[in-house]
Order: sequence, then C-alpha cells, then structure tokens
Amino acid sequence: MATPKDILVVTSSTLDGVKIKRYLKPVSAHIVAGTNLFSDFMGGLTDVFGGRSQSYQKQLASLYNEAISRIKHSAHEIGANCVIGLSIDMDEISGKGKSMFMLTAIGTAVILEKESIEKIPLSEQGPLENVGVDRINTLRQKKSIIKKANDSELQLTEDTWGFITENQIHEVFPFLVRKLEYAVKNEISPGDSDAFYKFFVGYMDRLPESIKLQLLYDSIKVEAHIPVILKLGRVVKELHLFDAKKTFELLKNEDFTLQKRGLRLTTFDKPFYNKQDMEELKSIITFVQNNFKERGTRTLKKDLYQGKRKFGCVNVVRQMT
Repeated sequence: MATPKDILVVTSSTLDGVKIKRYLKPVSAHIVAGTNLFSDFMGGLTDVFGGRSQSYQKQLASLYNEAISRIKHSAHEIGANCVIGLSIDMDEISGKGKSMFMLTAIGTAVILEKESIEKIPLSEQGPLENVGVDRINTLRQKKSIIKKANDSELQLTEDTWGFITENQIHEVFPFLVRKLEYAVKNEISPGDSDAFYKFFVGYMDRLPESIKLQLLYDSIKVEAHIPVILKLGRVVKELHLFDAKKTFELLKNEDFTLQKRGLRLTTFDKPFYNKQDMEELKSIITFVQNNFKERGTRTLKKDLYQGKRKFGCVNVVRQMT
C-alpha cells in the first residue's frame, strides 16, 4: 500500500483468513479541541430535534475522522499496511471555568501479507457511504466557494475559514496565496498579516499530506514576492513539511534564485526520517558543498589577555536572501 489513505484500519484484533506477517508497534493520535469548535451548541439548541444536536455530531465525526487519518499516517511512516485493534476515547478536561475535549486513538500497526489483503471482504476494507442531504448541501457549498475563489469574490469570514479547513478544499489554495500577498503588502499595523497567517496555517495543516506538500513547494517555486515566499517557507517549517526530494529538485534548478530557496528549505525538519530520506540528505549535503561555496573571509584574531593567535571566522554565507 503506497499511501496513508490505503492503510486498512479495523477495530478487531484479527481478520478472518488474513495472515499478519509482522507486528510493528502501537500507534496513536491525540487531538485536543476547545469547546468553541463545537459551535457553542450548549448555548443555543436551535438545531436540536429529538434530543440530538446535528452540529455537535458533525464536529465529533470530524474529530474522529482526523484521528483515524493521523493514525494512518503514523502507520504508513513505519511501513505498516494495517492498524488493528483501533480504540478511540474522548475525555473532557475542565479547569478555571474552561473546558476542552481530548480525543485519543490507539491501535497496533502491523504488516499483512499481500496475498492475504486480497481476501479481505469489501465490507471490512471501508464503509460504503450513502449520500444524504447534508452531504449534498456540503458539496453545493463547496462548489460555490471554489467558484467565488476563482472569481476572486470569496469573503474570508471565520465561517468560511472553518468550512474550507474542515472540508479540506485545496482548490482555493491559489486564491489564499493571493490574499496572503495582499495581507503582507497592505499591512496597516504590525500583526495584520499574522491574523490571516494563523488561519492559513490551520487550513494547510488539515490538508492531506501529499497535497499540501505539492501545493507549498510548487508555490515556493513560482512565487515572485519575497515576503510571501518567506511566509510559505514558515508554513513548511512550522508544520515540519520538509521534503528531501522536492528540496533537491529546487537545488538542482539552473535558476540560482530557486537554488537559494531550496537551500533555505534544507534548514527545516520533518517529524521523522526513513532510509530513503537519509540517502537523499546525503546527496543534498554533497551537492551543497560542491555548488554553494563559502562567501566570507576567515580572519585571525589575537587574544587580548594571553597574546595568543587563534582562528576566527566571519559568518559563512550559504543561505537564501
């Protein structure tokens, strides 16, 4: 299974007719959410019918889906193709008049034999969704938001940010980058662009891993406005989205400007590194040493107290400006 979304997640500890080749280790996901994420449902129960709150149920479903998504990513990174014994618990943390919800998901990452995977019934490989009216309305709203973004008419209210973030609408990314540029250029007082940036980071964090990597690195490559490039690079740094392969592609570009952007990205990290990452990092180190020569002068400084001479060095310039 090549991608995190292909990881099979089940609540049972065994699968009929399926052989587990190797048990790896427990994987977990922890999500802490403030009660404001639940749309203040306790304050106004206008959507409650028959003792149920639709907005509360939707928010809970969103948290559960996010937990499972994180579990899949954790399992994928250690080479598993299945998570068994999934358990999800939710607790409320209260203190000083405030409360938060903590959702914990845990399971065991395993490797199933490829031949065994084909024997898994379709009913256990994933649920078949019925398309209800809520789903249809969500799709309609998504289509409307994408059209407004393409026409540069989308108003970024808190509700809009919440919708595009929760529903992972990556199609509005180019519009958001243009808005980010506008916020940076027209900042009236310190922090104006930071308010936009916080929403932007939250939005990027919820996108699927492969999509946000592609969007960010492609945008860093073609963007001309330096402050926006720095903001996008900051997103890569804060979300630990360093990608050795994509960074190396920038470094090898004939355009020196893109090489410098790639060089800045080499200073960032990712949560963990696999064997392939280490090989690519070795290639990056060799390339940087051979192609980015030191700019600066090395000088000798005299020790004022002992009269000895020792080496000092002006800061070596191997960085992006």
